[in-house]
Amino acid sequence: MTIIPLLSLLLLLFLLPFYVISQPITTQNDQTTLLNLKHFWSNPPSLSHWNQSSDPCGWPEIICDATTITGIDLPDKNIEGTVPPFICDLKNLTYLDLNYNYFTGDFPTALYNCKNLQYLNLSLNFFVGRIPDDISRLSQELRYLDLYNNNFTGDIPVSISRLSKLSSLQLHMNLFNGSFPEEIGYLNDLEELNLAYNGFKPSRLPPAFTRLKKLRKLYMAEANLIGEIPGNLSSMVALELLDLSINQINGSIPSDLFMLKNLTEVYLYKTNLTGEIPDSIEAVNMTRIDLSENKLTGKIPDGFEKQTSLTNLAVFDNKFSGAIPDGLWKVSTLAIMIMSGNSFSGELPHEMGPKLWILDISNNNFSGELPHELGLKLWMLDISNNKFSGQIPTAISSWTSLRVFKASYNLLDGAIPEDLTALQNLQTLLLDGKLGTNSPVDYRKL
Repeated sequence: MTIIPLLSLLLLLFLLPFYVISQPITTQNDQTTLLNLKHFWSNPPSLSHWNQSSDPCGWPEIICDATTITGIDLPDKNIEGTVPPFICDLKNLTYLDLNYNYFTGDFPTALYNCKNLQYLNLSLNFFVGRIPDDISRLSQELRYLDLYNNNFTGDIPVSISRLSKLSSLQLHMNLFNGSFPEEIGYLNDLEELNLAYNGFKPSRLPPAFTRLKKLRKLYMAEANLIGEIPGNLSSMVALELLDLSINQINGSIPSDLFMLKNLTEVYLYKTNLTGEIPDSIEAVNMTRIDLSENKLTGKIPDGFEKQTSLTNLAVFDNKFSGAIPDGLWKVSTLAIMIMSGNSFSGELPHEMGPKLWILDISNNNFSGELPHELGLKLWMLDISNNKFSGQIPTAISSWTSLRVFKASYNLLDGAIPEDLTALQNLQTLLLDGKLGTNSPVDYRKL
């Protein structure tokens, strides 16, 4: 009765060595591939711990699923050379990050053989030439492609739009001097698109891009855009960040831009936009708005005072006029407010937001007396070239955070407060006009 179990045990003991040996074969082959990579790259010191006596899954640059190598993470390892074809001998490779190294040559088409690749980062290297027209031969599982800050030239090929699962496409800061395809607008899963800081031939922002319903971030600053911003932005329901700054865009801000409820950051500075800021505002969680250096007119919409997260507001060098909405001064999160170079008018409130530390309202038409509480928490205050009158508040000694105070070219009069000497942090002071000059303050020590 005990013979059968005994035979089974003997059989198990006989087969066990073969079972144990058979399991690491994939890892052994992958280890050989990795060591070949190290040798191909002339044994960089940053990979000195890659050796035959250690398990690759224990190397900090290697990502494993059990004993299977699925990722290589090599940012900033001071590696030089090219990307060899045998890297795709790692059949289960899904993640490859080679950013911030010294790789050279054309786009590494050898990566077409990495059939399971989902994440590819070749940014901050020295790749050159055109992106190949058949780049769609990369893995159809690819979700993240980052070629930022290389030296790629020419066009962005239409075939890139056939990488249908892309969620992030980073092509900024290259030397592209051709066109970018409007077919990018058919990448239905795209969440982040960055084409900024390239020398594309003059192009309009394609209306097809408004089809990107999952897009959260669109960066196209200094991309040689012309023409008007397309309408129907409200269809981009997921949009959180829009950056079209430093372009030759004209026309007005689309009426539905601030209807995007997820919008948090808008950068439209240094373009040729005209007209008014749209009144319809449903985006109430914006953190940064920069509309500076345009030709915008009208007033700041009342909807801006409803912001609950706004930290930075820049509308300088436009043609705005009218009073600032009362509630905008008091937004509790607002830290930087730069409104110089317009025709704003009205008086300053006695109460401002608790976090405001930079306020520049120079070169406007503000008037009235300066509130005593004005500079309590400010780091920089520039009210120069307005119509403020009366004296500088005697409470200025309590403005202890103030480092920069500019109040020249106003209608201020009276003596300069001696308490200025109490402002130990003050570094820049500009006062003139009708202010008295008989103050004992030695401004050279400020």
